[in-house]
Amino acid sequence: MAPILGDFAQFRIAFRYQLRSYLRTWRFLGLLIFVVLISIAILVVQLHRGVGAVQANNPSSSSYLTGYLSFMSDAVIITGAFLGGDALAVDLAGGPGYLMLTQPVRRRTLLAGRFAAAAATGAVIGLVYYGFSAGAVQYFYGNVPVGVLWSIGEALLFLLAVLAVAFFFSSFFRSPTIAIVAALLILIIAFPLVTTIGTLTGTEPWFSLDYGSQAITSVLNPNFVHESVMHLPVGRGGGTLAIYSFSPYPWEGALIMAVYLAVFLGLSYVIYRLKEVKG
Repeated sequence: MAPILGDFAQFRIAFRYQLRSYLRTWRFLGLLIFVVLISIAILVVQLHRGVGAVQANNPSSSSYLTGYLSFMSDAVIITGAFLGGDALAVDLAGGPGYLMLTQPVRRRTLLAGRFAAAAATGAVIGLVYYGFSAGAVQYFYGNVPVGVLWSIGEALLFLLAVLAVAFFFSSFFRSPTIAIVAALLILIIAFPLVTTIGTLTGTEPWFSLDYGSQAITSVLNPNFVHESVMHLPVGRGGGTLAIYSFSPYPWEGALIMAVYLAVFLGLSYVIYRLKEVKG
């Protein structure tokens, strides 16, 4: 009888095979090309406008990066949903997954290896986007603000939180396609909607992952304001409509994302561990 591999050996195997899966299905290359094309498109538009026009709209390198990285949270959501949405569902759907989970391998080790592979893959894609942003700000302003390092840290934490949410749906649904779609809908529509409702009601949406992700750019914003309100005139009677605006403190955004990471990754493990697999 062959010896049962230890946890670390099983982790390495799960990590390696998940990376191969991303490369085999062209998922990594597809997402990487998507990010590169978006980055090139932004640079082409700004180069066409010229250095003077870019600096006129953004008086500092930090304000420039704040605008450049506004797409970062959407890129992380798309990347995380496609990398993590089917990471566990492929096992629960039966077929090859049934054979995998009937082997002497711990589910927590499989989950950890696949989560680490998804995080590493997503981090590479995100750092490519940051590489383009650093090159652009160096060209237009001659310096890269130190705050970009804090932004990278916030973006990586957001990636982990998004992957945790995606893994939760992947453990909940048996269909990989449904798991990916559900993760995308929740992350792209539901969380931003919660944030918007908070803005309209004057309630800081600290309970929304989308709100926490705004720390990616708030660490760079030289004109950062945590809370503001604007009163718009309504009708002819002199009434006004209050429009609230909230931005998380960097530590607050990091805390929100860390809580989502812990809660949803924990739920993913519990469901994945207890769920029955049908061959």
